[in-house]
Amino acid sequence: MVSPDGGPVEDEASSAGNPDVDAREAFSLLGHEIRLEILLALLEDWVAIYTEPKSYAELMEAVGIRDSGKFNYHLDQLRGVYVRKVEDGYVPTASATALYRAVLAHRPTEPFAFDPTPIDADCPICGGGTVLRYERGFVSVDCEDCEEWIGFTYSFPRNGFESHDADDLLDVLDARVRHDLALARQDLCPDCSGSTTVDLRIDALGTDTPWKEPLDADAHWVELDCDTCSFTVGMDVVSAVVTDDRVAAALREIGVDPDRPLWALPAGRSRLESRDPPRLAVDLERDAGTVTVVVDAELTVESVTVRSS
Repeated sequence: MVSPDGGPVEDEASSAGNPDVDAREAFSLLGHEIRLEILLALLEDWVAIYTEPKSYAELMEAVGIRDSGKFNYHLDQLRGVYVRKVEDGYVPTASATALYRAVLAHRPTEPFAFDPTPIDADCPICGGGTVLRYERGFVSVDCEDCEEWIGFTYSFPRNGFESHDADDLLDVLDARVRHDLALARQDLCPDCSGSTTVDLRIDALGTDTPWKEPLDADAHWVELDCDTCSFTVGMDVVSAVVTDDRVAAALREIGVDPDRPLWALPAGRSRLESRDPPRLAVDLERDAGTVTVVVDAELTVESVTVRSS
């Protein structure tokens, strides 16, 4: 597997339009110290929908501004996007709190050194040892003995390392990825709640790809992309659908534990089942038999079959 918050409305920021333009506007609104102080004052006692509003006077005093004209100007820049006027004063919008959480999750810190660490997981290609790495905010699992496996990588804030030991870290990482994939497969981005698009990457295969012939396991994977933000993830078909009860039962039947971490699951061999409508099949062979899973263009499992050896 490889891994690669707009304009104002009545309550919150709109996500419609050009993402680059929306992001530029969102950042520009916070490009002044007074506006940051206003938001931080509102977020100080935040308890979601139950947040008590701060009155105009309370907010002005908290920010430490005596010039009402200057204060009004910066407050008006935030209203509708990051701040909402209610009956008893002002409250932060969900957009403001989401941005605040993201900043805390990825806040600038001192350089974080993490030495590559061997883990108890075999390479799904060669069976060799694997190693855990952490670079630029991404956790990676790579094979030490071969270059055939594409490996596993996923974004993971440094906070996870500070609150979990090595064994727990792998468990929560796997749980996080499975959670994100489950949401994304249901057309819900785990980052921004926007819609998602599945790409079986059939067009990338070329028109001369043999029908129903196995595809290169390392050169082909399916993708899930958010239509609004930058969330994107590529994965093999087995990892994408392993939480399906039929798939999990079939894997157990041939001796594969579907609860193994995603990076330890065998990928199987994908093949082009149909171009129109788009379908991919994956065959996973073990001594006890072969599981074949067919998915459609939305990564919906169409069929699961088991052939005993």
